[in-house]
Amino acid sequence: MMKAIIFDAFGTLFQVTNGGSARSIIRIITDCGGVVDEKAFMEEWKWYYKKHTREDSVFKTEHDIFIARIQMFFDRYGIKKCAEKAADALLADALERKTYPEAKAVIEELKKKYMVFIGSNTDNAVLDSVMHKNDIIVHKVYTSGDLRCYKPNPAYYLNILKRNDLMPEEVLFVGDSITDDILGPKSIGIKTAWIDRNGVGGEYGQDYTITDLSGLLTEVL
Repeated sequence: MMKAIIFDAFGTLFQVTNGGSARSIIRIITDCGGVVDEKAFMEEWKWYYKKHTREDSVFKTEHDIFIARIQMFFDRYGIKKCAEKAADALLADALERKTYPEAKAVIEELKKKYMVFIGSNTDNAVLDSVMHKNDIIVHKVYTSGDLRCYKPNPAYYLNILKRNDLMPEEVLFVGDSITDDILGPKSIGIKTAWIDRNGVGGEYGQDYTITDLSGLLTEVL
């Protein structure tokens, strides 16, 4: 019997612009006269994050990863700006993210029957602030900053289960990332729901496919 639902945060409950942070750094570089191959930049931007969040990496907070990644590009293009200030500006933008229209009502309805958690790859302060501004209240919140590891590391999901005395089959993980929110949880037997807001389609082992969060109400209530 299902007892708990874990939601990813950004891209699932809160709206995001894909590649927005990377493009902000590209603008800084080009404004300073640098010439950037955007496609190559975006690929390396993503690669750097994955490199520093994988299982065998020494844990760094999201904030520290942002600073180190920005500094790497600033050094490469000879940009004499403070990487920490640039990282702080990007994270400040993240604090202004809004929920998807249906998110709050769906969470409140699901809380009547299940424990509802959030599990996000982010720092505690960022998620706490966004939740407060959007009046999102769940039973428990877990971040990479709290768990000291990142999705899709199996330890991330196992830690949440252990802290709540839950078995994998008693949990549903809901999110938009195939790697972090579907393949990761499925690797330890957690059921999954993939939010395919753009109607891309695909089978990745998910138990449910929904186009917005309200689809959960039909599937699990």
